[in-house]
Amino acid sequence: MSQTRFLVIRFLERIFREPIHLNALTQGRDFLSLSLRDRRLVTQLLYGILRNRKLLDYYIGQLSNRPLDKLDETVLWIVRLGVYQLHFLRIPDRAAVHESVSLCRKFKKTSAASFVNALLRGFQREDILLPHDNSAHSLAIRFSHPEWLVVRYLKRYGVKLTKNLLQRNNQLPTPFLWVNSFKTNLVDFCSQLDAESIPYEVYPQLPNCVIVNYPNFSRHILYQQGYCFFMDLASQEIVELSQVENKLRIGDFCCAPGGKSVLLASRKNANASFFCSDVNLSRLKDTRKRFELYEIPDRNFVQADFQFTGPFQKPFDFVLMDVPCSGLGTLRSNPDIRWRCSEQDLKRLHNLQFNLLKKGFDILQQGGELIYSTCSTEPEENEWVIQKFLSEEPRAILKGKFYRSFPEFHLGDCFFAAQIEHN
Repeated sequence: MSQTRFLVIRFLERIFREPIHLNALTQGRDFLSLSLRDRRLVTQLLYGILRNRKLLDYYIGQLSNRPLDKLDETVLWIVRLGVYQLHFLRIPDRAAVHESVSLCRKFKKTSAASFVNALLRGFQREDILLPHDNSAHSLAIRFSHPEWLVVRYLKRYGVKLTKNLLQRNNQLPTPFLWVNSFKTNLVDFCSQLDAESIPYEVYPQLPNCVIVNYPNFSRHILYQQGYCFFMDLASQEIVELSQVENKLRIGDFCCAPGGKSVLLASRKNANASFFCSDVNLSRLKDTRKRFELYEIPDRNFVQADFQFTGPFQKPFDFVLMDVPCSGLGTLRSNPDIRWRCSEQDLKRLHNLQFNLLKKGFDILQQGGELIYSTCSTEPEENEWVIQKFLSEEPRAILKGKFYRSFPEFHLGDCFFAAQIEHN
């Protein structure tokens, strides 16, 4: 048990010291050497602590005789882990306290052991009341979100929709799969699931979309051999907005990690040219490997930074710009983002996104279509980018309404998209 918790604390420390994605932390040798049961526990603890960090800190702050910012970083993570187990999990209280104290010794923080023990014992005894009003401060504590983000939600959506959105951000994502039509079909894929008694549900509103609630399905041979992959519902819906069947030259210019690229490739005409580009060479190579695994033909990959001059001379009649963004619409899957992103980041991202949109449109031929998309809830990255662009580009026309999978109820994450035509 101590080894699993040791890995959790070490993961948590790395997340806020290195520019690394949360998923990458569970691909290390130490994690993979654990049993499946212990891997699930590590993942549950890791994501649970990140999702509830502000709430945990409120509880700790009510009991600690020292300000949280004065506590040793490792000791604070150990206390958060202990409080999370006591409050959210069915782990015996004695075991949760004992393991936390043991972690102090394992991380060579022996002097903090008595402090950790006393605080966790106090949490067991005390009935700590949470603030119950609807102020941004109170909602941020109860739903464990950064207060600046809650202020924004309240201003735009009001109390009821804000509460719904905060609650949704704390739920586990629905495990939507896209069935790889290059290697199989929906009927055969579901037949294989039936043969192994794996529970699933076909999502009829989208092609090749299935919900599979099965532990560690990403380790299943169907997944490992590229017959399917997890892809959020809203992300799949954005690709369905495109009309690529009659397009002859298609570009995905911020393609990594490649999920939307795969769906576009499955819908394009066999005679159409399809180019995938990204600024990050490593991520572009990973996307290429995914295409090879999924057996996608016509693979054209080009590294390019579309903030500057793109590498293409011949114009395109369809372009997807799934631009880099804050990721604030994916807090269910990426709970660390709420603590790593700041309000100041939004202006920088706005400028980047505007420049990418402009460059993507510049290579679009007359009559062509561009889809701009983000996985963010914030207007700086969404509506404001489009509005600024339309005001400065007379050849651009907004097609239809903005796509948003928020703040109203939706089974997917919070995505935004706009369809723009070249007049």
